[in-house]
Amino acid sequence: MTIRAGLLVFFSFGITLAWSAPPVNLPTNLVAVRQQVIDIAKENTLRIDNIPAVRAQLDPLLDLLEAWFIQNRPANEIALTQQPWKSLWYDDPTIDEFSNGSFGGFQLRLNRDKVYQVVEDGYYFNISESRLFVGRIPFVFRTYLKGAYTIANPAGPGNIGQPFLNVVNLEFVYNGIKFGPLPDGIDLRRQARAANLRLLGVQRVPGPIGITGKLWNLYIDEELRISAGFEDDKPNELDIYILVRSPRTGPTPRG
Repeated sequence: MTIRAGLLVFFSFGITLAWSAPPVNLPTNLVAVRQQVIDIAKENTLRIDNIPAVRAQLDPLLDLLEAWFIQNRPANEIALTQQPWKSLWYDDPTIDEFSNGSFGGFQLRLNRDKVYQVVEDGYYFNISESRLFVGRIPFVFRTYLKGAYTIANPAGPGNIGQPFLNVVNLEFVYNGIKFGPLPDGIDLRRQARAANLRLLGVQRVPGPIGITGKLWNLYIDEELRISAGFEDDKPNELDIYILVRSPRTGPTPRG
């Protein structure tokens, strides 16, 4: 891919939603590319059988958006990132390793259509819904995985046009669960802040605590975020995350 070779988380009221609206300065050809990325991600959110094929489809499209983004990085990139998001597609195997599995007659399954990320200043929460099968009986619960982070290589007047700016250095520091599903319409930011203060009755459980990595935006606007990253002990495995801004839990909007 262009600069990554060798390098290597919506609620509808029945009105027209503008989450897919591109920035006004995005060239016409890239508006179509942006929409194609969204469409591919939405079509494959729930599928895990074709992840390499989807990644192969996405990579050349992401190269085009990334090349433009590097030269047109918004001054408020960090503020744009520090929002609630809903995952449309990702290919990070670590997520599935910790969220899916079979052990002692139990099966754990992550609902890929209910994966959210709320980015705050200095930390973020991955909020998701999973099912634990005891035999054939499912128990639904929500997970709150916290990552702490600092910003490296901050963008500024002296490095305009450079890649790998505003890089998130992250470490997973907490993992908790609460039994019960994620109801539609939950305010994600309030939920993350309450989880951060341990106000939700969340029970601490084992998780990927201590894992560190890096994450940066390949492209971001008011409603779409495409990030890439890697774990520090796997620097040659680049993972991709495609998310849409979503202040509340709920189904992905059409469009």
